[in-house]
Amino acid sequence: MKTLSAMAFALAALLFTGTLPAQVPQLINYQGRVAVGTVNFDGSGQFKFALVNADGTATYWSNDGTSAAGSQPADAVTLSVTKGLYSVLLGDATLPNMTVVPAAVFTNPDVRLRVWFSDGMNGSQLLTPDQRIAAVGYAMMAGNVQDGAITSAKIASCAVGSVQLAPNLTLGGTTTGTFAGGGTTAFQTVAGTSQNATANSNYLLTNAALSTVTLPSAPAVGDVVRINGVGAGGWQAAPNSGQSIVGLETMGVAAGVTWTPRESNRAWLGIASSADGTKLLAAADNGQLYTSTDSGVTWTARESNRNWRHVASSSDGIKLVAVANIDQIYTSGDSGVTRTPRESVRGWWSVASSSDGTKLVAGVTGGRLYTSADSGVTWTPRESNRSWVDIASSSDGVKLLAAAGQSGQLYTSTDSGAAWTARESNRFWVSVGSSSDGTKLVAGVDGGQIYTSTDSGVTWIARACPTGDRFR
Repeated sequence: MKTLSAMAFALAALLFTGTLPAQVPQLINYQGRVAVGTVNFDGSGQFKFALVNADGTATYWSNDGTSAAGSQPADAVTLSVTKGLYSVLLGDATLPNMTVVPAAVFTNPDVRLRVWFSDGMNGSQLLTPDQRIAAVGYAMMAGNVQDGAITSAKIASCAVGSVQLAPNLTLGGTTTGTFAGGGTTAFQTVAGTSQNATANSNYLLTNAALSTVTLPSAPAVGDVVRINGVGAGGWQAAPNSGQSIVGLETMGVAAGVTWTPRESNRAWLGIASSADGTKLLAAADNGQLYTSTDSGVTWTARESNRNWRHVASSSDGIKLVAVANIDQIYTSGDSGVTRTPRESVRGWWSVASSSDGTKLVAGVTGGRLYTSADSGVTWTPRESNRSWVDIASSSDGVKLLAAAGQSGQLYTSTDSGAAWTARESNRFWVSVGSSSDGTKLVAGVDGGQIYTSTDSGVTWIARACPTGDRFR
């Protein structure tokens, strides 16, 4: 019997026969060389192919689908061989005895091509060694991404915008108060000013006047009604008899749709509100403090002209605190009618308060943080000298968040400011905020992104895309 020899010299790239974006062809271009003895073979050769594992004990695919455990397929593929050279598109089902190569074959980390050859006279013989498939065949998986394989970490920040979203979906909320956004049910356009809602339905309100959506009369637990108002007048949700909207006495016109100018043009730098929004405190740089007891309709000037920077209020709006740069801290226990200077003259820049107004924290730009547990009567220096620009507090004053500007870090405390932990990276932080329990935090970077945390500042995720805006 004459000896057969072969040399595989190319496992070429996949042949892309369509134009982008086309489905990835399940074809692998393989070229080789075969000789009988020392003479290059010429003529029609009989070839059998199998894709096997590294040790050849498992078959992932074969040309006729009959191979098992690395065995020889039953039927051969006839190929033309010229001076020992031949080529084949593995998986080309237009060839007799050739089946398609499933993309799933290349979920296996080590796939090798096994080839048998017959010259028509000496019988079919195995050509060695098996040829390992490199990145070529694995490119077939580009047309069949495994379910769940694309995680949030694989998507670049800000890569998904409104253009990439389906119609009726919005990114980051809507302009006029989304009751609950998203969902897979299409929005029903409502041109009028009233709509009786059905459970698990979405409504797009387009009327320029205030529009009312009446909730379903007998909803089941878990039912959802989604409302998106694009009209200038906003919208409101109305319960039926015996129903109530938890946490809201009235929906009314969506918050922030319409604005009314109040007071005069001033260099406003700080503002604070009571929990019910009726008592307000505002600070004007190189001006006075101003208070309102009617949700901002009328304002009363308080205190003297100072370099006011930041203010804070108790939830009832009675205990107030304000800081002035190169000046002192000022506290009030009567909603701002009278004020008392506290601590020393420093470069005060930021301040935060617990909901009862007893626990306070204030920051000095280029100086330290200071805390008070007696509504500002006495103060204790904390942490190191940094450019403290903003501070936020949980309702009980136990969990604190402070931002160091001028390429500094965020700092958190879980013991009312006695100890602090540096968080996140050095950035130009300018503003921070906190949920009432101090677990959900938000921070903004000057000319950068917004960052959020849901574990009291241990980890942070970049959210809004860079805008160049100053988040303050």
